Amino acid sequence: MSGKHYLKVGAFGAERLHLINREMQRQASSGWTDEKRLTRLRDQLHEHAGPKGQSFWLTLARLSELALWWAGCLADAGEFQAVGDLLLNPPRKTLYVRGRPQPLRLDRHQALTEQVRHLAPEGANLVEWLKSQTMLVIEVDPLLPLLLEDLSQWPHRPPRTCHSFQLRLDRVVGALCHITSLNLPEGASVAQHLARVPRQEALIIEEHLCRFDLGRFNALGHALRELLPPYAPSTAEEPGRSLLIEAPQP
Repeated sequence: MSGKHYLKVGAFGAERLHLINREMQRQASSGWTDEKRLTRLRDQLHEHAGPKGQSFWLTLARLSELALWWAGCLADAGEFQAVGDLLLNPPRKTLYVRGRPQPLRLDRHQALTEQVRHLAPEGANLVEWLKSQTMLVIEVDPLLPLLLEDLSQWPHRPPRTCHSFQLRLDRVVGALCHITSLNLPEGASVAQHLARVPRQEALIIEEHLCRFDLGRFNALGHALRELLPPYAPSTAEEPGRSLLIEAPQP
């Protein structure tokens, strides 16, 4: 099966929420997810038909917990680019250039100056040219800030929900900063470094890592099972079949 997968569409209301929660549980149980899967789950959730009741918001909170847990896993492993994509680096950015009819869709992982150098007049100060001749439009924000904004819209959210989310975002950033300060050799992983250093030093490093768990995620899942009506798969859904289907290949 290829790396691109998407939830089946066409379910509404409680059935859609069941599908989303089952898929989140599958990803959590496997110990692995990624930005595309998490983003697709958020998109599916926001396609939810009808009023946004408590089960919608609890599902959103559960998705936020899954995304935070994954960001913590990536940070603890020193995966700087992947964390940056979740937290800071917008997935879609477009540059509009004065006098150019077609906008330029930017590569999120390539330096802006490298992508526009061929458009600027020869000998021009590239930074000044960008300031005066272009306009950058962020079409889609990174996932974690989007989820925090989603949570802030929850009318009767539990106290400190957003504060807790922000604190853990800060911890993700702090973990990466501490890993940077270790000056690990090229190709060395955080796990390898922890295994090599004295125990006391390893404990100090551990104190700066995230080490998030899925406790809140699981508690929200339990609360949702109490709220949502029992789910009976449609006759079109085969028993034991994954909720994911492969996306069409380009």
